[in-house]
Amino acid sequence: MTGQAPGAARSLLFVPAGDERLLAKAHLRGAHGLVLDLEDAVPESGKEAARRALPGHIDRLAAEGQYLVVRTGSVREEWEKDLRAALRPGLRAVMLPKAEHPEQLAGMAAFLDAAERERGLPEGAVGLIALIESPAALFALPALAKAPRVRALAFGSEDFSLALGVAPTPSVLTEPCRWIALAASAAGIGSFALPLSLAVLDRPDALAEAARRARGLGVTGALCVHPKQVAAVNAAWAPDDTEIGWARRVTAAWDTAGRGGPAPGVIRVDGQMVDAPVLRRARGLLAAIPAGEHPENTDPGGGR
Repeated sequence: MTGQAPGAARSLLFVPAGDERLLAKAHLRGAHGLVLDLEDAVPESGKEAARRALPGHIDRLAAEGQYLVVRTGSVREEWEKDLRAALRPGLRAVMLPKAEHPEQLAGMAAFLDAAERERGLPEGAVGLIALIESPAALFALPALAKAPRVRALAFGSEDFSLALGVAPTPSVLTEPCRWIALAASAAGIGSFALPLSLAVLDRPDALAEAARRARGLGVTGALCVHPKQVAAVNAAWAPDDTEIGWARRVTAAWDTAGRGGPAPGVIRVDGQMVDAPVLRRARGLLAAIPAGEHPENTDPGGGR
């Protein structure tokens, strides 16, 4: 599968892996995927307990049809412990924070190769999501996107801005979002990024506008750190009535023009030229109409 598949995840909601109360209701939040967070959301004193409880949470949430991702620690000593706890049927991807070098991802991919064989899991069952959190990572994006098992690039706006030494404003975050979208699209994988601080919780209009801008840049989805953010993100990536109407007119006109003869090369709809690339975009919009179900059988925004 290449690029954004129909029904692919648009929203990934972080849930602290050590918070039993939040985990119990996580599947009810409407997100297309859940990120069980073993990094920032769990204090060092609670990590071992969170790892011990993780298999049960994965089993339960997978049975609810959830697309499950685990965010591990960033250094090998940490993520090996996290993966030993997390790797099991139902886990679909691992998010590696502070990804800056393809060698980091290759090392995690090799560990997963051996662990999947050891546990009798299908080869390549678990993908990787590279979390971009520094300016240095931007200059490695093509290599990160093409590293083994990588299914998506994601943007950590708060850590990125901290590394740059500035506040996470739209003017600072828009260009990184554009770079991430371009690198992900070139590699045929998904991207999760917003030109807005993820800490924004009580400004739904600002969040919705940022999500629409991200979609306009070619980003395929967004990370959410609070359930309040999920609906706006899902809505931003769902085709609106105007887009759906245009797509239906295009596909109907194309089908009519080709009926009883060879497929047309170019037609005219609403005063605009429609050729094969425009037709593919129209069909893609129709395929992306939400079906009211979680994307159980798709990668997070894309995959190879």
